[in-house]
Amino acid sequence: MSRGPSMSAYEGELPLKEMRNANSLNEAEMQALQLLFRRFAGQPFKLEQANAAAAGDVSGADIRAALPALLRSGDLAAVRKAWGEKLYYLPLDRLLGIGDAWGYAELREQDSTRVSLQREAKPGLAMDLFRALTWIAGNGLRMTAKGTIHQKERGKLEARIALKAEDVADLKLNYPHPDVYSPALAVALDLMLALGLIVKERALWRVHPPGLAAWLSFDLQAMNVVLMHEMLQRYVPADAALQHVVLRMTAADLRTGVWYSLEELLGSLQDQGLLGPDSNPSTEREVWIQGWLDTLCGCGWMELGSHPEDGAMFRWLIERSPSSPVTSQASEGKLIVQPDFELLVPPDVPFTVRFELEAYAELASSGMMSIYRLTRAGLEQACRMGRTPQDILRHLEACSAGIPEPVREALLQWGREIGRTTLADAKLLSCADEEAADRIGSLPLLADKLERIGPLHFLMNPGCEVEVLKILDGERLAPVDRASQDPDEPMYPKLTEMANPNGENRQPQENQGWIYKGADLHFYEPDLDPPDNEELFPGWTELPAMWWRELRKYHASTARELVQRALAWQAKLMVQIGGEAILYVPLTVEGEADWRVKVRTLPSSEEPAKETVLSPGDWQAIRLILPAGLR
Repeated sequence: MSRGPSMSAYEGELPLKEMRNANSLNEAEMQALQLLFRRFAGQPFKLEQANAAAAGDVSGADIRAALPALLRSGDLAAVRKAWGEKLYYLPLDRLLGIGDAWGYAELREQDSTRVSLQREAKPGLAMDLFRALTWIAGNGLRMTAKGTIHQKERGKLEARIALKAEDVADLKLNYPHPDVYSPALAVALDLMLALGLIVKERALWRVHPPGLAAWLSFDLQAMNVVLMHEMLQRYVPADAALQHVVLRMTAADLRTGVWYSLEELLGSLQDQGLLGPDSNPSTEREVWIQGWLDTLCGCGWMELGSHPEDGAMFRWLIERSPSSPVTSQASEGKLIVQPDFELLVPPDVPFTVRFELEAYAELASSGMMSIYRLTRAGLEQACRMGRTPQDILRHLEACSAGIPEPVREALLQWGREIGRTTLADAKLLSCADEEAADRIGSLPLLADKLERIGPLHFLMNPGCEVEVLKILDGERLAPVDRASQDPDEPMYPKLTEMANPNGENRQPQENQGWIYKGADLHFYEPDLDPPDNEELFPGWTELPAMWWRELRKYHASTARELVQRALAWQAKLMVQIGGEAILYVPLTVEGEADWRVKVRTLPSSEEPAKETVLSPGDWQAIRLILPAGLR
């Protein structure tokens, strides 16, 4: 899916609410917009395809004449392909607001006591990506010669993601190397790429610090809004009926925590004419719709249930506000440090705090209240990632409600034991203080393996590294910061040192993701120039003024030219028959000398539209009707 009218005369109308205060569109332009929404949803269309949206008393010419105003108002957007072809589409932000503007048929709130829960929501896609990002930050994703992630690292990554293949399998997503990546892992990688959270460098994927810093500054609701919009834009097929289903399902009138009937939702869309001419969705569409519901459950956004009479049910667990997530900054919840070294993480703790927590604490359980544990091994890991025990203590002091004294003492003690030595590439053993150096110098087991070359330094004899490290480990003096100088070696970043923390240049332009089920509009350049009259109506500059200004009699050959121009433009005709002026929409012209035109009458409250055939002898006068604003 890309980023309806008051016509009571045709079946399945959408109610048009008062919108004049919302934008500058007149009634004809609003009718054109609603018909474009009805016909295309978020699918792109060419100029000549806009005629297909015509219905009731709105002609194809009326639709096309409204395009410039719709482009200026932002209700419509356009892109141009490299070879010049122009495509129009309704942006996602406007699509999501159409239900608020015009109103869908109201859905009944179901009695929760009669609904049995069939499928619970998983922990959530935002948390899945967070856990994946923290692993990538510390380890990177190394590539094989074939350009895929190594199997062992894929396994590590998938173990951190609650979303599984069966949650998204029925979406039938296309992506590179489907024989290597499961659909769930493909979704996680795709979203991280599309949001600029990871980048590929040489033979390694690593986190992109500016993008990561901006992403972690959002709260959970803002993350969910961004992720849902990404999925709406790129995972929904180029099928207007399915797009209408997911848009209706996402509409703001459906309350969080309330059960709704899937059958009623689909039936209301069918009654409003939004599912096309078929009386029921096809089996293929039904499978996809169920797959979409399964995906929303897998993302932690929805639960599924069953009603004894009304069948399948669903209820949202999250708010789906379309407001800009950039304005939704992370909350300021505090960690709770327990005397037994457990860290309780309430849901309002910012992701920036959680990200640093992942560097030095071990996750014990996740849920609404996540639990981490402080261990000496965790602190050693943090030192390998460029943190000191003092950094960790300062972080806990700043982000918790207080540190119990036993925990503080343990951290200080570990700090005296960790990170006091470093092993350089030249096999130079360095000590943080003379006390540590003197202890090492006094150990008999190291006498023939190390040579003291200064107050704090020892030179290691070749071939002795394994033995020296074993002895130092037994003395709690082993170096922990053995980071490689390899530029491809990942180093868990510090958010305080990241560039662009407020989101500027958050997404590298080369990262567009790799899953696109619907339109591929992201590949093309935006076209900001609205079409002029000649582009909308070829031959406009040569049109005789009397053809549209006067209702008059013409020679049969001239009348045929006028009718053919109306047919080419999908414009209406006014025909005077027996003293009455009647509006028609031309359908086809047949014959040569004795030519005829098949026309359709406009529907009215008294009678529906009907087709008839006219010849020049049937009318006294004829006139071309142009859309308002073109004359």
